[in-house]
Amino acid sequence: MKTKPPLIPRANSEAGFTIIESLLAVIVVGILIVAIGPVIALSAATRIQARRVDWATQAARAYLDGVRSDTIAPPPIQTIGDRKKNKYIEKLKDIAAPTAGSLTCEVRSSRKKNNGDDVPYTEKESGYCTTPTSGQYALYCVDGNNDGVCTKDNLKDFVIQASGVQNDSTTANAKRGYFLGIRVYRADGFADSVALKTDEQAKTFSGGLGDRKAPVLITITEIIGSDTTYQNLKNQFQ
Repeated sequence: MKTKPPLIPRANSEAGFTIIESLLAVIVVGILIVAIGPVIALSAATRIQARRVDWATQAARAYLDGVRSDTIAPPPIQTIGDRKKNKYIEKLKDIAAPTAGSLTCEVRSSRKKNNGDDVPYTEKESGYCTTPTSGQYALYCVDGNNDGVCTKDNLKDFVIQASGVQNDSTTANAKRGYFLGIRVYRADGFADSVALKTDEQAKTFSGGLGDRKAPVLITITEIIGSDTTYQNLKNQFQ
């Protein structure tokens, strides 16, 4: 019997990818990356901005708790004769934005004891900024990276602009209660001389890392003082 020789497979000229097919695959992948790249970047920027809003909210809450409990000194308070609530809000909204370009802030240090008595915080120890300053508002340092200061080149530091309005015909007194308006700014918004914004709150959905000149958070609330009476409260809303 004759045995058949084993079949030897012929080389197939169409096996594998050709150079042209490989180049086409690279082009397709590149097009896909270019198409979804901005979406990924936008998603990441939005998450960062949302996280920043969360930090700013926590900072504002801590500041409000400190003012309400009298562990943080109140900001400057203006008096207004009109007892309509919307007038208080308009007054607070009209407070100018802080001056950008300079920032000198140190966090509040521990209250010192002297023979068992509390020693008042000095201006440097209060947590309020020494630059910039204004008679209408105060700037409070929220140190995000725990280095003891708020600096205009740190992305984690926040500066709270606080101002108060009170219905009183005499000298303003925080103990009688007042409306408190705060804007929370990013410390890096003070890095140059471009003016900060007032009533345009930074958007969480952002095409970049957010507007560093716009407040991250804006809120107005009422502070009840230790000497607030029913008449004080009544005057606020007449």
